[in-house]
Amino acid sequence: MLISNLGRTRTKLLTSFQDLSDEQLNQKPSDKSWSIAQVLHHLYTSEKAMAGLVLDALQANTEKVEEKDLSFVTDRTKKSKAMSEPPNEMMTKENLLQLLEESRFQHLQFVFNETHERILAKKSMKHQDFGEISLKNAVDLIWLHEKRHINQIQEIRQQLNF
Repeated sequence: MLISNLGRTRTKLLTSFQDLSDEQLNQKPSDKSWSIAQVLHHLYTSEKAMAGLVLDALQANTEKVEEKDLSFVTDRTKKSKAMSEPPNEMMTKENLLQLLEESRFQHLQFVFNETHERILAKKSMKHQDFGEISLKNAVDLIWLHEKRHINQIQEIRQQLNF
């Protein structure tokens, strides 16, 4: 289920911007908003960081914790501070696609090469916003976070009439 959620969400993400030019990807609805390119870069850095945290936690001696319902993460009315700000420079669709492929197939795939979903449910890590969560929840956060930002991309497209 975990891998299918990751795959399904990634397909929706890629579809959400495939018809846009580099210029459109880098256009911001306002000075206080991110461009679609910045949203995509943010997803790349977040997924890469989370995969690293999960791999570190797999090596640590951690306890099993109860699974949490993290579905609220997709709710864009609940704002949260990004761990890192995306760059302001122009990014190409080609480069963004390469980064998204890297985060998924080099970093996250390494997690699944190292372990199985059942093991992820038996180990935990500390998350800055949610406290102790299972490693399965941590991987769930990747696709839930991506789903949240697919909604943001749709909002940006509407604001810019794309």
